[in-house]
Amino acid sequence: MNDVLLFDVLFTIGYQQAAVFHQAVELDKKFVVFHDGDDHGFSLLKSGYKLKVKKPDKQKKRVILRLSSSKFILFLALPDNRNIHMPDYSMKSFSLLLISLLAAYVLFPQTNNPSNPDLFIQQANQNLSKNDALAISLAKKVRHNQEATKGQRIQSDIIIGLAYKNKGQYDSSLYFVNSGLEKALEVQDTMRIIKLYSNRGVVHYLKADYKAAVSDFKKAGQHYQTLGEEIKTDTAVYLDFARVLNNTASAYIKTGQSDSALTYFIKSLKIRDTYNAPQRMLIVSKLNIGSIYLATGDTEQSEIWMKEALEGARQQKDSALMEKCFINLGIVDKKTGDTLAAIRHYKNSLALSTQMGNARDQAIALQNLALLLSKQKKYEEAYRYFKRALESNNAIGVNNSRLHHAMSRMFVEQQLYDSAIVHGNVALKLAKESGNLEVQMEEYVLLSKAYKGKKQFHRAFGSLEEYVAIKDSITSRENREYIQNLKTEFETERKENEIVFLKKLNGIEHAKNTALQSRQRLIVVVVLLAIVLLTVVIAFYLSKKKKEKKLCLIEKKLLQADLRNKELLSRELNFEINYKTKQLTTHALNMTQRNTILTDIREKLKKLSKNSTDKLSMDFMSIIKDINQMQRIEKDWELFKKYFESINKDFNKNLRAINPALSVNDYRLAALISLNLNIKEAAAVLNITPSSVKLARHRLRKKLGLHTGDDLYIFLNQL
Repeated sequence: MNDVLLFDVLFTIGYQQAAVFHQAVELDKKFVVFHDGDDHGFSLLKSGYKLKVKKPDKQKKRVILRLSSSKFILFLALPDNRNIHMPDYSMKSFSLLLISLLAAYVLFPQTNNPSNPDLFIQQANQNLSKNDALAISLAKKVRHNQEATKGQRIQSDIIIGLAYKNKGQYDSSLYFVNSGLEKALEVQDTMRIIKLYSNRGVVHYLKADYKAAVSDFKKAGQHYQTLGEEIKTDTAVYLDFARVLNNTASAYIKTGQSDSALTYFIKSLKIRDTYNAPQRMLIVSKLNIGSIYLATGDTEQSEIWMKEALEGARQQKDSALMEKCFINLGIVDKKTGDTLAAIRHYKNSLALSTQMGNARDQAIALQNLALLLSKQKKYEEAYRYFKRALESNNAIGVNNSRLHHAMSRMFVEQQLYDSAIVHGNVALKLAKESGNLEVQMEEYVLLSKAYKGKKQFHRAFGSLEEYVAIKDSITSRENREYIQNLKTEFETERKENEIVFLKKLNGIEHAKNTALQSRQRLIVVVVLLAIVLLTVVIAFYLSKKKKEKKLCLIEKKLLQADLRNKELLSRELNFEINYKTKQLTTHALNMTQRNTILTDIREKLKKLSKNSTDKLSMDFMSIIKDINQMQRIEKDWELFKKYFESINKDFNKNLRAINPALSVNDYRLAALISLNLNIKEAAAVLNITPSSVKLARHRLRKKLGLHTGDDLYIFLNQL
């Protein structure tokens, strides 16, 4: 057989992967390129050569292909050494022959192959959310497989827990999550511990057990701190940490702890921003923070964050997020009384929600627009929005009692009493269905006004009676609740007094207080250590990331290096200035202290000389002269001048430019004033009296041309 190419290809057709023959292209009669689909890049082979592709599996199948310019022959060697000989085929039948090859494999399947837990886990993961029942079935096979590792069993519990959560079977989900968590804690598998705590927190959140959700999310966050350094460098880990912080904030919102929620939202945003999270994620975080500020009544901060989120959404051309930003900004404007801005934002929200088919947000925007326009007395336009809002609310099944109530109010204002009565009765009916007493009360007042306008005083009086009846029932209920609360508080106080009395008798209170203080100290220490650890980790990661970026772009590396050098130079300069300033101040204070001490010694010696013998008196006077001489030594002033001029190089030059006639003492006094020394300290340094310093300051002000009210210290520090 002429021009034959022999390929001896070893490949796996097992339970994980199979080699698929994509093409056998004959370039000429001597060379053929052959690919197996795994992108191993087979080379050109000459006639008579063999190619072997080795795979990691122990079970192999051998395929021998003999190719010529017109025909080829295939042999399939199965694991039990049974061979199938395929007859000659033309090259046109190549595709059909490959199908035959796969069929032969199906007819002679591999035996003694154990089930592969990893394959089941992979398939279960792929079916999550698509077919949760199948995902549960596959994961349970791994869970009950005695050959599966503990890690594989933990992963199966995670999958089953997620699948049951997707199906809304939260108790079953918790059972498997707790089972997996117990195993993960036993082997200290930190990544899966984090995953399981986070998943359990989500289930608790969906069950409306928000305190438990907060606890689980915080535990997941705490375990992030225990990760090894090699894992902490993974950006995905930090972004997942940010997601857990975000979930913690969401749970805190449900518990009414807005401050804690805000703290966690901001922490989440900082991490996402630091590690280049997707822009949409950053925008959502900003939107969440703005919503928290809005809920707490801080409209100023809410508007700042909402506008930041809106700008990001515009850059990303994300209509859904832009619509959310507009509707929240409308609420902010409404609260601050900026009606025109609120209307503009609600109209933008309406346009986007209509475009996207978001019926819920359409209804919110329409309702708010109607209320705002009605408030502006633009009744016709308001009525159009009210009608659209009613249609939207009916479409999504929302109770329209408040909308009909608002329309009733609008018609009363226009003295269209018949329309007001119609909508008022509808509002009453819907409010009674939903048990909304507030709307019922307000509507009876409006109906009384409408009936009065129609001169139907009997009905107007009846509406007022209904209003009074509801108000009395609410008051009565509130009184009952108040009395019950008082009773509860009384019983609680009595029991607390009994408990306190018993604690005093048994000495329990002291022990508990001591334990509580110890625990609080421990918590503070742990929190501080956690903060320090997080700071160190973030600093380490940022440092490593900078180094990686240097290797990617040489220009960026040079620029960053230049910026860092400038920053270091600036720091060194600032450090040097601070150091010299400290030296200067210390030197001035040392001069002050020394002169003060010498002055005190001199005064004491003068007193002693008066009551001493002539000889001793002369000795004292000699010492006093030495002290005076020491206080006049210029060496200290030269050193002071050196320090001062190294920090303030142009200080004396600038003074000289203002008044060339300044004396040496003027320069010294100006330097001391610029250091913010008071009169007594300056007097001690200059070895003169405080009154002399005051006089010298006055003269210096005149020489510098300062006016009354000008601050000499500020003037000198601006030179």
